[in-house]
Amino acid sequence: MEIPPYPTRMSEGVAAIRATLRAYPTLLRIYWARTLEYRVQILIWILSGAVPLVMLAVWLSMAREGPIGSFDAGTFVGYYLAAIFLRRMTGVWIIWELNRDIRTGGLSARLLRPLHPLHYDLARTLASRPLQALLVGPPIALALYLYPGPQLDLTPLNLLRVSAATFMALLLEFFFQYAIGLTAFWTSQAVAFHEVWFFIKALGSGYVIPLALMPEGIQQLLRWTPFPLVLSFPLEMLLGRLPPDRIAQGFIAQGLWLTFAVTLVAMLWRLGIRRYEAFGA
Repeated sequence: MEIPPYPTRMSEGVAAIRATLRAYPTLLRIYWARTLEYRVQILIWILSGAVPLVMLAVWLSMAREGPIGSFDAGTFVGYYLAAIFLRRMTGVWIIWELNRDIRTGGLSARLLRPLHPLHYDLARTLASRPLQALLVGPPIALALYLYPGPQLDLTPLNLLRVSAATFMALLLEFFFQYAIGLTAFWTSQAVAFHEVWFFIKALGSGYVIPLALMPEGIQQLLRWTPFPLVLSFPLEMLLGRLPPDRIAQGFIAQGLWLTFAVTLVAMLWRLGIRRYEAFGA
């Protein structure tokens, strides 16, 4: 009787990945249903993102006397309205729950589930995107249609590229925020670290001020960071302001930074969960 070969680590890993991927449709359906239950809360989050509208009013008042750099009034309107939409598509809000579960021991119950806790958080994040798009997309599209001047590159190929860049930006934001949340294994300041991250990202991603209007030295410095990749990259692509070589460079940079973020999360989880279990949480 032939003895079946002992499964290798590679085959076990492939089987685990397949099982995880098979679970995602179910997770997405569950969290989509939960998202609908909290649609009012999501609407409040959306309305609270008024920073671009304030900055838009400031820039429009300044643009009355003529274009500012390569931006005229119509460009500013298109930029900030698109920024609101893309920010909704790439925003992540998991740091508080992750920090709480680690600090209070609530993570223990999540460790009993069949999948890694990260997959539940990622599925919940992905499931909330369609509702946010439905809430934010139509009024912004109407505003862009009614206001004369905004120019967007809405060709099918560019929309496909913008969608891919936006999805990559969402993953970048998710894994970097998850990495910050995992610092709760060692410190009670994880949320404070996130506030610093959010402040730098708001400036460095073009959410507050278009990067093209910043001094050239700051622009060059930011290109070495992940911040422009989580908003400015898909945003400028949507506005048709990026040449093909910059688009290719942006996707490569997103891939490299995402690899770094995933690796960082894996390392912090491995080290942190040992500490967590050592203290008997």
